[in-house]
Amino acid sequence: MLTLSFSTLPELVRLLSLLGNEQRLAVLGAIAAEEKYAREVAEELGISRPLAAIYLRQLEKLGLAEGISRTSDEPPYLRRCYRAVPFEVVLNLDLIVSLERSKDETG
Repeated sequence: MLTLSFSTLPELVRLLSLLGNEQRLAVLGAIAAEEKYAREVAEELGISRPLAAIYLRQLEKLGLAEGISRTSDEPPYLRRCYRAVPFEVVLNLDLIVSLERSKDETG
């Protein structure tokens, strides 16, 4: 299981901002049990395919999802499916205070 860690306050804010969106959390939940294409996630959640694809890329960029390219005999010939990466977030006041100090020391 991946334990997310933060070295700066902006990193923590970025993660909390991403996870603070109900649709993004629903997308993450949709790919928790099995890998899916953006189209499948969009249909399941009733959102547009482009929006589902954006959310999936954002989750992948932060390491919360893994994208796998698959080839097909029919267009589109190359498609990307996603699955969630098991993770945990450990957050407490001591961590927040230490991140603020780190930011103050570098700024």
